[in-house]
Amino acid sequence: MKKNTNGFTLIEVVIVVAIMGIIAAVAFPSYMSFMEKTRRAEAITVLTEVAGELQRFQTENNTYTDDLTELGYSAATTTSETGLYLVTVSGSTANSYLLTAAPVAGKAQQGDTKCASLTLNSLGVKGTTGTAADAEECW
Repeated sequence: MKKNTNGFTLIEVVIVVAIMGIIAAVAFPSYMSFMEKTRRAEAITVLTEVAGELQRFQTENNTYTDDLTELGYSAATTTSETGLYLVTVSGSTANSYLLTAAPVAGKAQQGDTKCASLTLNSLGVKGTTGTAADAEECW
């Protein structure tokens, strides 16, 4: 007479755990890359907003400014909505400026080496300081 057994063998459980480990090892880096790319939208948004404010300031004053307090921000630099990026204006003259959105140290975007800091100048030229071959990959 044969005894009826229910359940899984140890080999079956080990195989399932190994398969789940392989899937996780492939999926996790893809997920992290997707999240970095998604968070870059925050930097792009704040750069575009500050660029618009700089254009309005230039229209009224015939010059650009390096000081964001003159644009209505609470400090000379500003951060993005969730604080992942620090935005600064540099090299402002009567005819040009350079905006930079740099990842804040200790935050989630700090590890984004592909795009690192995003830049935007008064001519609308988009740039990056990361390892990306083309700035358009980051924008």
